[in-house]
Amino acid sequence: MRYAVAHGRRAGRGGAAELGALAVQRLRAHGHEVVEVVASSLEEARAACGALVADGVDVLTVAGGDGVVSLATDLCAGTATAVGILPAGTGNDAARSLGVPLARDAALEVLLQCEPRPVDTLFLPEAGRSVLGNLLGGLDARIAHRATRLPRHLGAASYTVAALVEIALLPRQEPLHYRLTIDGEPFEVDALVVVAANLPYVGGGLHIAPDADPTDGLLDLVVIRPVRPREALGLLSEVREGRHTRNKAVDIVRARSVRVEGPGDVVAHGDGEAVGALPLTVEVRPSSLQVIGPPLA
Repeated sequence: MRYAVAHGRRAGRGGAAELGALAVQRLRAHGHEVVEVVASSLEEARAACGALVADGVDVLTVAGGDGVVSLATDLCAGTATAVGILPAGTGNDAARSLGVPLARDAALEVLLQCEPRPVDTLFLPEAGRSVLGNLLGGLDARIAHRATRLPRHLGAASYTVAALVEIALLPRQEPLHYRLTIDGEPFEVDALVVVAANLPYVGGGLHIAPDADPTDGLLDLVVIRPVRPREALGLLSEVREGRHTRNKAVDIVRARSVRVEGPGDVVAHGDGEAVGALPLTVEVRPSSLQVIGPPLA
C-alpha cells in the first residue's frame, strides 16, 4: 500500500506533528511505502496532498483536527484514495463520529489494522466542495466563527465559550428567518440553529444529530427555533448530551438535499471552516468516500 501522511508543524500545539511522524515510522515498519507531507498551512497541505491524490496514492492520512479532515474529504471524495484520520485537533468531531479513538496509540492501531469502508459526503455546489460532517447555517455558524477567534489554549471548550457569548447577545438581535427547500419542498421558518448533518457530532463533542448515519444516503437537518436566552442555555446542555431531540423547539428531518436561504450576514461553516454566505445547497453523495476506521455500530 502507498500512503501519504500529512500533518502541520504547529497543528494541535505540536501534537499533530509528533503523531504524524510516528505514523510514518509505524507504517514503514509494516512494509508500506510512505510519503510524508509537512505543511505550514491548509493551502500548502491542499496543494501537496492534491498532487498525491491525483497520482493515485492509496491512503491519504491526516493528523490534526476537523479542518484537515475536511480538506482530505474534499480532495478524496469520488476518488479511489481512502482517508485515514489521526485526531490531534481541537474538536475531533469527525474521528469521534466515525469511531476512531482519540487516544494516540489506539488511533494508530486503527490506521494499521482497519480496512477502508464507504461513507457519504455532503456536496456544496455553490462552494464547489465536499464536506464530511456538517454545514452550519445559523447562530451555530456565528458560534463557530467566534470560536476560531478565541485563544487556542481553550481547546474544545472554545465552542462552548463562544456559544455563551452569542446566547448573551440574543436579546439584541432580530430572529433569523430562513427559507429551507427540503427535497424540493419549500418551508419558511425562524430559527436559531440550522445544521445539515452527515455525522452526529459538532463543536468539540456537541451531539447535535444523535441518529445521523453517514452510510444511509441521507442528511439529518436539525432546526432549533427561537427560544429565550435562559432556555437557550438549557438547550445547549441538552445538545451536548444528545437529549434535545424531544424538545418542542427542535425539529429533525431526514433528506437527500436541502437549500438554505437566510440572513446575508451569516457565513456558513462546513466542518468548522467558513465556506461562504447563504444561500447554499447541501446534497448527499452516497458512498462517495472511503475512510479507514472500525465498522459503525
